[in-house]
Amino acid sequence: MNIERVHVQAFGRLQNFDTGPESLPGLVVALGPNETGKSTLFHFLTTALYGFHPASRESNPYLPWGAEEAGGSIRVRLDSGGCADIERYLRSQPGGKLSMDGRVEELRNRALPWVEHVPRQVFRQVFAVTLGDLAGLDPETWARVQDRILGSMGTSDVQPARLVAEALEHEASALWRPHRRGNQQIRDLQATIRELRARRGEAQKRDAAIREQVEERERTRESLARTRAQRQRQRVDVERAQLLAPIRAQLTRIATLREEGGPRDVLRALPADPGERLTQLEEGRADLTSRIEEVERDTHDPESAITLFDDRARSLLSRAAAIESFVSRGAGVAADRAAGRALTDEVRDLERRLEAAAAEVLAVPWPDAPRGAVRAVSLSELRERVRAAQRDREDRRVAEASAGLGTDPIDGRAPLWVGAGLTLAGATLLLLGVLVGPVALTTVGVALLAMGATLLAVWARSSRASVSRGGAPGQASDSFDNASLTRARSQEQESRTAVEALLRDVPIARARLEEPGEMLVSDLERLQGLLRELGDRRQSCEDVTTRLAQLDAEASGLAAVLDTDAGLEAEVLASMLDRELRRAERLRDASDGAERELRRLRRQRDRLSVELAGIEDELAELSTRLSSLADRSDQGLVVVKARQAAHARADELEDELERAHPELPDLRIRIEKAEAEGESWTMDDGDLAARRTRIEHLGEDIERLATVAEALDRDLAHMGDLETTDAVDGEIAGLQEEESRLVRERDRRWVLAQLIREADRRFREEHQPELIRRAGSYLAHLTGGKYDRIVVDETARGDLFHLVGPGLPRPVPLTPPISTGTLEQAYLALRLAIVDQLDQGGERLPLFIDEVFVNWDRERRDRGLEVLEGLSRVRQLFVFTCHPEVAEQLSGLGARVLELDPHR
Repeated sequence: MNIERVHVQAFGRLQNFDTGPESLPGLVVALGPNETGKSTLFHFLTTALYGFHPASRESNPYLPWGAEEAGGSIRVRLDSGGCADIERYLRSQPGGKLSMDGRVEELRNRALPWVEHVPRQVFRQVFAVTLGDLAGLDPETWARVQDRILGSMGTSDVQPARLVAEALEHEASALWRPHRRGNQQIRDLQATIRELRARRGEAQKRDAAIREQVEERERTRESLARTRAQRQRQRVDVERAQLLAPIRAQLTRIATLREEGGPRDVLRALPADPGERLTQLEEGRADLTSRIEEVERDTHDPESAITLFDDRARSLLSRAAAIESFVSRGAGVAADRAAGRALTDEVRDLERRLEAAAAEVLAVPWPDAPRGAVRAVSLSELRERVRAAQRDREDRRVAEASAGLGTDPIDGRAPLWVGAGLTLAGATLLLLGVLVGPVALTTVGVALLAMGATLLAVWARSSRASVSRGGAPGQASDSFDNASLTRARSQEQESRTAVEALLRDVPIARARLEEPGEMLVSDLERLQGLLRELGDRRQSCEDVTTRLAQLDAEASGLAAVLDTDAGLEAEVLASMLDRELRRAERLRDASDGAERELRRLRRQRDRLSVELAGIEDELAELSTRLSSLADRSDQGLVVVKARQAAHARADELEDELERAHPELPDLRIRIEKAEAEGESWTMDDGDLAARRTRIEHLGEDIERLATVAEALDRDLAHMGDLETTDAVDGEIAGLQEEESRLVRERDRRWVLAQLIREADRRFREEHQPELIRRAGSYLAHLTGGKYDRIVVDETARGDLFHLVGPGLPRPVPLTPPISTGTLEQAYLALRLAIVDQLDQGGERLPLFIDEVFVNWDRERRDRGLEVLEGLSRVRQLFVFTCHPEVAEQLSGLGARVLELDPHR
């Protein structure tokens, strides 16, 4: 990835900063004193790649003071091909746009898709090399780098093996450790089990006490049940004597009345008052019979209206559309006949006008003239040829006058004044003709205008000829050129011949062709106009005649179909058919209304007939039922009333009994049970008093026993809430099972941690040397071969990194007393090797170097700059410095220098 252009609208102290249209190279130097925006530029480029962080206006430190937003844009060229424009802005919410290949995508605050293989935090820690970053690389940082490069092989969503092993060991230690320090789940479970075993003895004592109280409660409940049974028996005896005996007598009376009333099914089939119902049915039958007769009388008028709607009216209505169309068109027959007569008169008038106009211009009478040839003449072309003939004629006259061949010499002033007068008069008449409208006035104006223009042309040519001869206008010259006169006459003859050729099919009078002029064109134009008008009038006359003939034919057809006098004129027949059609419509509407009324009356008659049949059936059925109870129906009425009275009294007594005793069904059952057991229904007063006293004593015993039972229940409930032996045993068993599971889980996690550590160690040993070899290669170039390797000792308790060189007897720890410059060179080599490894397989991200050569000598600084120049061929580098000599040296290596203005 190569950043080709940077445009900062507002970001921190940078305002309207732009690198220009020229693409940035692989090596870019940002030069400027301290606090000129070098760090701001780095943070802007990071924001352009990864988005704003923090992503709010309140917490982002690079929102310019007093500005509405922060933002800018960059253009990048990808290693995989293609160019993309990225715009970022921070307003109330962060936003961004990605434009590539004509497509625009909303980024919001997401990172670019080409930088996702390197997280933002790793980019800022690894790809931004500052002087402080070269102070060292502790074991923890080295472990994190290895986790990133080796442990997860660049996968951001997989935990490094070292962290997984540490997490498993921590979880295993949380379950159990050899010592007692810290919280341990297994030791806590063991302590809880010991406490539960101590509580189990107390639970056993409570169980023994509970069993004793349960036995006592059962004995108390048995005594309470026996006492309640005794009291219930006494109550039943008293109740039978006081309550059930009167109810039993009432039930007996009700049963007797039911027997007197007989079966209720027979009475339910009869009305409540059969006599009154018989009277109602007979009155209803008489009323329905009268109403049916009235409906029959009302049907006569609708039937008469239906009869009036005869076949003649139906025939007219079946052809209503044709009749209405004929009537609507027949309304204009008189106007069409008048129009036909007027058009005939106009045709005759136009014929007379044509004969008069043709006599002025044609050599033959108008009936013999070829009308098609007259129509076919092109007036525009004829006008052009006539004007050419007029010009040639005037040229010939001028030539003759110049040669002195005219009878009278041409006075140069006469054509001028006459021509001017005719031109003015023609223009006036032409204007009046256009405004007022008469065609003749316009034609005369055009002719006078043409004549005036001709005289003016003669005067002008005569003037030119006189001037050319050296004399005054109107005077002949002896040196006149006879060839010019011959040429003028020949030209006039050709023009006249062209006019005659165009009019060869039209028999024009010869005198009009001798000197053709505008009047000839006007006369032919008038003939063509009259011909067109004559054709239009004849066509209109034929259309009117055709319509009248069609209407007469249609009238004859309708008269034949409708059996009407065929000799009537169309307008008379239309008026008559319109009246008859309106009458037929009225008869149809009346017939439709009569049919509806007749259907209503018939439905009413049918309904009344059905009601009458129902009444007669009910009347016959009621008489039959009454006759079945006695010899005659009147005797049956007496029997029904007596039975209904018995059942009504029984119902009344039963209602009183149910209101007084809502539990009557239960009382019936008890009475029936007592009768089945043969209980006595009589008891004297002494026996009744003794039984009541016994009931009171039994109630006191029941209350005492119930109080004792409730107290025992409360004690048992309280003791039941306490722990029991079974509960403690179950809890102990569950904890022991949990203890076994945790022991197995602790052992499993510890073994997994050791397996992961061993696998990670072997993997690091296999893949680590490539990174170290690359770092050693960088270091050998930077130090001029004094140190050629960096080795890593992860098992020793001392320093992590050691330097190896050809002049050293053994590896030297990468710590003082080695010079600060050498330390920085070694860690720069490590950083460059790490950068090369981090983005393999993805876009190569730009590297930022900030003042890393401060403690280097001249020779090693030159080598470091050479390393940067070589690295810029495969990865873009941004070098930030405040030293002009460093910028100048890098510029000599092909870098582009961006000078930051300290006054911005």
